[in-house]
Amino acid sequence: FSEIMATLSKIGFFDAANHPLLQDTNRPTYKGFLDELLNNITTTNTDFDIEASGGYDDEMIARLSKLRCCKDKEIAAKTVKTIKFLGLHEETQIPKGYSSAFDVICQRMEQRMAYGHNEQDMVLLHHEVEVEYLDGQPTEKHQATLLEFGKVENGRSTTAMALTVGIPAAIGALLLLQNKVQTKGVIRPLQPEIYIPALEILESSGIKLIERVEI
Repeated sequence: FSEIMATLSKIGFFDAANHPLLQDTNRPTYKGFLDELLNNITTTNTDFDIEASGGYDDEMIARLSKLRCCKDKEIAAKTVKTIKFLGLHEETQIPKGYSSAFDVICQRMEQRMAYGHNEQDMVLLHHEVEVEYLDGQPTEKHQATLLEFGKVENGRSTTAMALTVGIPAAIGALLLLQNKVQTKGVIRPLQPEIYIPALEILESSGIKLIERVEI
């Protein structure tokens, strides 16, 4: 995933500066804008027809490889698949109000990556820690697993990511407001004064780690 994002960045899709092609009232198509970005980083002055004989996928893979945007053909193929999934190759006009390449890709991501009404996300977190005792006790392996799914209540959906990120942040703010955290500065939640009440509140909110100890 990071390599695909890096390739899209090299193409220019994360450039937040106003792009000249997006300042005109005559709006370009997504395909036309993609061609413009690729033409700007090409090492030759020859236009490249991405609808040529090899078909769209093969020609785009060859083009990305030629422009050295990708480390290998596999990454190029995955990038092309992402471009098609986001609709960055479509012959439809880019709406008004989007003035940079970054605006364009964000708009496409918001449209194509949003959850549908019947879709839900999942968060899986698994930790394994081995504990060795100096007094000769048997080594223990502690495991903790969190499995959380998005929820739909009263017709409104809440993602598991929002729950597992938002609630801990709220708990941290609550502990500070209640003056229950005495340690100062930027700290990690490794002190008992933080993680004990935090885990208790999380469990009362329906978010619980399943723990297991093996000897």
